[in-house]
Amino acid sequence: MANMVRKQLYVKRRHDDFLKERSAELGVTEAEIVRDALDSYASYSGSVRHDGSAWAAEEAFIDELVSAAESRVPIGRTWHRDDLHES
Repeated sequence: MANMVRKQLYVKRRHDDFLKERSAELGVTEAEIVRDALDSYASYSGSVRHDGSAWAAEEAFIDELVSAAESRVPIGRTWHRDDLHES
């Protein structure tokens, strides 16, 4: 408990209901659930989700695919409706 800091915060009613139900199910304190959630968020927030360079690389890759497809696919339709039916 020496490295703990007391925090007081407001949560929505649904959050409070969730914390009460989940802590009873798991047999842990509501505070433990909140700490676990904060740990999960902290580890996730440093991931690719917030890395702008990763999204820029993805956009460049998509643009490259589109350009390659456009160079291989003829523009416009090359067939006529009547070609689809037997004579």
